[in-house]
Amino acid sequence: MIDIKKIIMQKSSLESWLSLALTERVGVMTMLKLISYLGSVDAVLAQNLTTLERYTNKTVAKLIYEKSSKELVEKSLEWVNAKNNRYIITIEDSLYPAELKEISDPPLVLYLEGNISLLQNRKIAIVGTRHPTKQGVENAVNFARDLANNGLTVVSGMALGIDKYVHYGALQSKYSTIGVIGTGLDIRYPKSNNELYSKVLEHGLLISEFALGIAPLAGNFPRRNRIVAGLSLGCLVIESSIDGGSMITANFAADMGREVMAIPGSIYNPVAKGCHKLIKSGAKLVENANDILEELNFFSHKINDLVSDEVDDPLLDAMGYEPINIDAICINANMEFSDICARLLDFELNGLITNCGNGYYQRIFKHIG
Repeated sequence: MIDIKKIIMQKSSLESWLSLALTERVGVMTMLKLISYLGSVDAVLAQNLTTLERYTNKTVAKLIYEKSSKELVEKSLEWVNAKNNRYIITIEDSLYPAELKEISDPPLVLYLEGNISLLQNRKIAIVGTRHPTKQGVENAVNFARDLANNGLTVVSGMALGIDKYVHYGALQSKYSTIGVIGTGLDIRYPKSNNELYSKVLEHGLLISEFALGIAPLAGNFPRRNRIVAGLSLGCLVIESSIDGGSMITANFAADMGREVMAIPGSIYNPVAKGCHKLIKSGAKLVENANDILEELNFFSHKINDLVSDEVDDPLLDAMGYEPINIDAICINANMEFSDICARLLDFELNGLITNCGNGYYQRIFKHIG
């Protein structure tokens, strides 16, 4: 196994790191092996072709020897120098997140844009399906906002669905959010999240291990997910199918020794099944943000408990806490349809229920105080 700590001790210039990292066909493992064998990045680049061929194949050795990545290195340095809030850091840099150094395959080079001070905060990953329910969206916003208000910087993957709303929720706090993306930082994917990208760049931080110009290839996203998990103390899954991408992030977190948590849902909800599987496997079942703070032993100022509304109302009692059709509400409450409609609207305006669409409503939890 490669000794990461030994590599970190060997100081090399950023230009040297980029020269090796941006060489075609040189991945993380090849870099690690070459640095381990030869002592440092600068030492690798100083070798003659014959020596390089002892440690890698002839094609890769020639690409390294000829400094074939020169144009890409120049492009990267031009990008980082174009704005004050852009950074490229390596694993030997003091700004490199300590949490990432602990994982088995840390990214050796990171591209960042935004508020880099967020890297020093304690962080939590929150992820979920790209096709959330309305309740899932509300949970994403509320949990992210509450945890950020309590001093945790929220990390997610800038995807559609739960990720998107997680970032928006966390942006309401000074502790804000970190978005880890699966492309180069000069590419905004998906394009429909363009507004979110702008807001994160203004108040949060974007991170990628991928060089500028790298497109959203399918294989990039599991690598992104390992960084989401690796940056964080724990991982909360809000909604996920059994085979969803969020499960990959949760599994990474478990393998890294991070806390894994999940929000349960209806047994009839397909995007709750992944959460239920995680809970059955030992993940912490969470109902509110305090559950997460307790699991992480993290308390800045404990938030008010999330409790059910204090309104003692037979109509709310008749609804329960699962989505329910308005006809069933009429039967359960023994009330006329016309009487119920006005009251449901009033409950919705006061945040006691949510309209799920297609005639279904759901009683929800509410902040008190």
